[in-house]
Order: sequence, then C-alpha cells, then structure tokens
Amino acid sequence: MSAIVDEFNKARQRTFLDALSKTGIVMKACKAARISRQTVYEHRKNDPEFAAAWNEAIDLAVEAMEAEAHRRAVQGTLKPVFYQGEKCGQIREYSDTLLIFMLKAHKPEKYRDNVKMEVTGKNGGPIETKDLALEELLKFDAGELARMYREAIGETQPS
Repeated sequence: MSAIVDEFNKARQRTFLDALSKTGIVMKACKAARISRQTVYEHRKNDPEFAAAWNEAIDLAVEAMEAEAHRRAVQGTLKPVFYQGEKCGQIREYSDTLLIFMLKAHKPEKYRDNVKMEVTGKNGGPIETKDLALEELLKFDAGELARMYREAIGETQPS
C-alpha cells in the first residue's frame, strides 16, 4: 500500500480506538494516536475490519455517556453552597433535561413529541391527484406541463 499503512500501524490503531472508545471524539483520538483525521477516515473507508472496530469504539463511548447522563439525571451532582465567601454546605442538583432525553430515547412511543400535520387542497378540500405515470408525463413538453399545472391549481391565465 502506501505510507498510510506504515504511518497508521496496529499500535496506533489500538491507541486511536482506545481513545475513541473513551471519548467518542475523533479529533481527540487522532491526537492521542498522533495521526491525522484524514488518515483515519481514509483507513476507515478502505478497511472494513478497522471500520467495525471504530463502530464498536463509538458504541462504548455512547454507553459511557448514557451512564453519565443517567447518573446526573437520577443520582444528581453535588454543588457547593457558599455564604459570605465561605463554603457552608452543598446541595444535590438533578438534570430534568437529561432525564427527559433518556425517556424519549428508551420509550419514544410514550415520551416523544407528538406532532400531527394535515395537508389539504384548495379551500380546505381534498388534494386532487391524477394517476399519470412518469412515462406519460415525460411525453408532454414544458409548456404543456405548465398549462396543466396552472389548470390544476385553478389559475386560468399564464403568469
């Protein structure tokens, strides 16, 4: 192959994948392995085994992020409380936002944002369609298609 093989040897691949599995951040993993982003992306594109290991590393990083999000949402974090410049105690803060995101991720059918959209035709009526196959439409020239469109939307004069 090329210099990419020599430059991105197995030891650097392991270093990259280990850092990627801990951070989930390609740039940080590249820095740890002392390799360019271009090199790792090129290697990922050309080496299915490396690409699979990359995906596994990302999965591990995401699982760690989920665990931390869960900890912050459910167990909370301790924040110091100060009075007149002196620490006098601490309070536990929870992240409602993280909890909401986790619920949406794990039970989307129950917690997702529900949006209902209804589309209607002219004057609130049904949308009228014609059953013309693409091949049939291609038989018309642009002027005829424009005329048909204006007719369909109720416009009688060309614009």
